[in-house]
Amino acid sequence: MDTSRPEEIRFLSQDEAIDAGATNVNRCVDRMERVFELYDRDRVVMGESGQYLHGHMTTFPGGLAEPDAGRLRSESRFGAMPAYVGGDVDAIGVKWYGSVTARPDEDAPPRSAPLLVLSDPDTGRPLVVMDGSVVSSVRTGSVAALGARYLQGDRAKTATIIGPGAVGRAATLALDATLESLEEIRIHHPEARKAEAVRDAMRERVTSTITATDSARDAVVGADVTVVAASRNPVPRIDTTWLAEDSTVIQLGDLRVGLDAFDEDRIVCDVRRHPLEFERQVGWEFTAEYTAAVEDDESGFELADVRTLHELVGGTDTEPTEGRSILSSLGLPMEDVAWGAEVYRNAVAEGIGQTLTLRTEPHFEKPY
Repeated sequence: MDTSRPEEIRFLSQDEAIDAGATNVNRCVDRMERVFELYDRDRVVMGESGQYLHGHMTTFPGGLAEPDAGRLRSESRFGAMPAYVGGDVDAIGVKWYGSVTARPDEDAPPRSAPLLVLSDPDTGRPLVVMDGSVVSSVRTGSVAALGARYLQGDRAKTATIIGPGAVGRAATLALDATLESLEEIRIHHPEARKAEAVRDAMRERVTSTITATDSARDAVVGADVTVVAASRNPVPRIDTTWLAEDSTVIQLGDLRVGLDAFDEDRIVCDVRRHPLEFERQVGWEFTAEYTAAVEDDESGFELADVRTLHELVGGTDTEPTEGRSILSSLGLPMEDVAWGAEVYRNAVAEGIGQTLTLRTEPHFEKPY
């Protein structure tokens, strides 16, 4: 190991990550397209064989004994999502996050921002620790826009956002920037004042007409693209009768809808087995429905028949996309690494962030 100079690491706060371009949805959609193309060419590693695409999860209480089992927040999970992305990205890293539940005496759970750590894939040295919240929200919203581009394209005139939190707002910006044909974006929240507040806050940031509604039915009926990014309290529901004959639902959060609401050859995932693994690790209503259909020998639903975003982007799937379709996009670590690497490189080029010294020399250097 070269010990002639101190080992340094860059730290990027949320504001510094934004200054380095983390909210640039135009660029992020392009990066997401590139990472899915690289995945389709076997130039991405996530978890390797026998491990999970979404990463490793530690969920409470698990097998813990008392008093820890009773003290910790039940059903909370902590996840480490590693990936290497090759090609022109050439970056390896891990997104680390905690998703904790509210206690009975709390109105909402504590907020817990994710971290993104990148290392040099050649030397193994850590390069950067950054706030991962904006990177994660923007990459998630950008994948929704990428999916809409490939499944609806210029046919999309109206888009709906169910759940206008951080991810929903990022998806709003990305859809508006990506779909040139888009004319209207509907913001849905079951509380009208919240839907209207988001509408007002986003109005100056998009070119499409933006409206607000507290009715899920009114939000979905007539929409060409519906992005579901709501929390699970309660799980949003879409009725089959609300969906237009040629429309796309993009599932970013949990969702209550039957697979039979969609054409048989219009069920799309980011990666085919991702919902199966997510169901074993986390468990959502949609992933349970998907898993049950795959495992039911009499359902006629074959995993091999499920289409994928990476094959659409990579050009190995050239079949038509018109019809009722759903894209399940549950969040892959390759997305965080690809977008985080660009933000980090921008920060280095522009001198953004703090440079911290990890060590000047190894404490246990070999004495021979």
